[in-house]
Amino acid sequence: MKRFIRIMGVGLVSAFIATGFSAVNASRKSSPLGTHISLKATDNTRDLGGIQAKNGQHIRKYRLIRSDALNKLSAHDKWKLQKQLRVKVILDFRSKGEIHNAPDATLHGTRNNRLSVMANPNFGVHTTAQYIHELAGKQPNNMELFYQKMVTQPHSIKAYRTMFRYLLKQRSGGILYHCTYGKDRTGIATMLILSSLGIPKTTIMKNYLASNRYLKSVTNREYRQMRRHTHNRKVLANLKRSRSAKAAYLNAAYSAIYQQSGSIKHYLRSQMHLSANDIQKLRHLYLNK
Repeated sequence: MKRFIRIMGVGLVSAFIATGFSAVNASRKSSPLGTHISLKATDNTRDLGGIQAKNGQHIRKYRLIRSDALNKLSAHDKWKLQKQLRVKVILDFRSKGEIHNAPDATLHGTRNNRLSVMANPNFGVHTTAQYIHELAGKQPNNMELFYQKMVTQPHSIKAYRTMFRYLLKQRSGGILYHCTYGKDRTGIATMLILSSLGIPKTTIMKNYLASNRYLKSVTNREYRQMRRHTHNRKVLANLKRSRSAKAAYLNAAYSAIYQQSGSIKHYLRSQMHLSANDIQKLRHLYLNK
């Protein structure tokens, strides 16, 4: 009898552990945030693997990685990206000026491609005095307007269209795409990629807003540094707006897309030049059950 109880006890514990692990794994698979990747030199690097599409499939692990700038990668960071995450292609959305001032660290065996989203070659390049002057002149809705530009101006559309060409070619390994903070230009890229894979808008929004969590320390540090140079309330308010991820910003991009194309589906077809076969191929390459 005691032996039977012991066996039953072990069985129950094993079942509990198995159920627990299944619940954890299921939670990870359906997480709208994907998985945060811990690197010494970045704050907002995330694997989109595990995010669930409307059809029940999930994005494959280590295939699509969003990030902030890679200019300060440590030796261990490089090893992790190359060997563990198997990153084969990097898409850099920054301007020529940003790249010149802070070029990505070299990853052996990885192709780095420059796809500047903004037409201004010196976008994001300024001295502190210039930045203060720039922030002082911005309107409260500046970020909404910025997001609308990223999905409507020809230069930006061309950059994101080229991004999809790389995604369609990459049959294995990881594609890492990034800008400076991994929030705005990378946020729009993620919205377009996830939309093409059939990810719900609510999930896309949660993934976008997660940048606030990962960039919190960076944002707070930059705000403190700016206060050492100015106490102008408009400057500080606009700095906070520019360093935040807000639903209103991404919704402004959605609104511009709807106004231009009627729907995300038509936008992907007319502006990103993705055919029905391209969409099917993307889902075959980046989704699994």
